[in-house]
Amino acid sequence: MRMAENVIYVLAAYLIGSVPFGYLAGRLNGIDLREHGSCNIGATNTVRVLGKKWGIPVFILDFLKGFGPLLYMRCHLGGEVTQFDACRMGWLLAVLFALVLGHTFTCFLKFRGGKGVATTAGCLVALSPIIGLWTVLTWIGCMVLTRYVSLSSMMAGVAMMVSAAWVFWWQDGSCSVADMMVLGLLMLVFVLVVVKHRSNIVRLCRGTEPKAFSSKK
Repeated sequence: MRMAENVIYVLAAYLIGSVPFGYLAGRLNGIDLREHGSCNIGATNTVRVLGKKWGIPVFILDFLKGFGPLLYMRCHLGGEVTQFDACRMGWLLAVLFALVLGHTFTCFLKFRGGKGVATTAGCLVALSPIIGLWTVLTWIGCMVLTRYVSLSSMMAGVAMMVSAAWVFWWQDGSCSVADMMVLGLLMLVFVLVVVKHRSNIVRLCRGTEPKAFSSKK
């Protein structure tokens, strides 16, 4: 693949990730989600403000905009992802990060976006079903136990790092340059998710964080 083509894929990934489905759902209902609830355009605030009939489709669309483009790029590069060399892995991770960055800092809303959880989950499933499965199961398990979306998202991030280390490192006992690139990029994504949840962390510590679906049904 030529470099110019790869660069186009990365830029397209950012634009796809930037599509603000939550914001659009709000506009279809005559409101700006940035002015209601937690003032976030992600699926959680969409559920809180508009209800599940809008929030669930927003989550699915945010998930798919991470899953679809990354799966396409992975197939386009060819081969098993755990066997990628540093060059192919670099381009794949560039697309992954562009998708997440687009969702969290969308160019269509003055770089104010969601918290990146649904889009990251979609990317992880496309990158490695094992990593995606453990991440999603951890999120679900924590949600069942606590009903805190923010805490569940951050715990899912921990599961993402542990499962990625297993897939790309512990499983075969070696760690190539490409493997280290994956672990480094996912660590960066995890830090980004935590930073986007900093206000939630403060509320969790104070005991004022609202539980899932405690408002509009």
